[in-house]
Amino acid sequence: MDMKEQIAQIRAHVTEEMRALDGTQALESLRVKVLGKKGELTALLRGMGQLSPEERPQAGQLINQAREEFTALLHSGSSRPWSRRRPCAGRPST
Repeated sequence: MDMKEQIAQIRAHVTEEMRALDGTQALESLRVKVLGKKGELTALLRGMGQLSPEERPQAGQLINQAREEFTALLHSGSSRPWSRRRPCAGRPST
């Protein structure tokens, strides 16, 4: 499977899991699974050393673009109603 197919597979997986999220812990778990130290996307970055020098720039660009997309998608998930902070009773919200 080439880099584009792997990124497409990760993208589909993230999109599917985003639909099924039920709280901020699940969102954080998904973030770690994809972008964390041992995450799927991080593994692709580490695998770039096995690519030819001609393939590396394009692969790096694809991975960075996917990371930006995932970060934005995960950030948009954190703005769901279940993750919004509610002001404490008796304290004005800022």
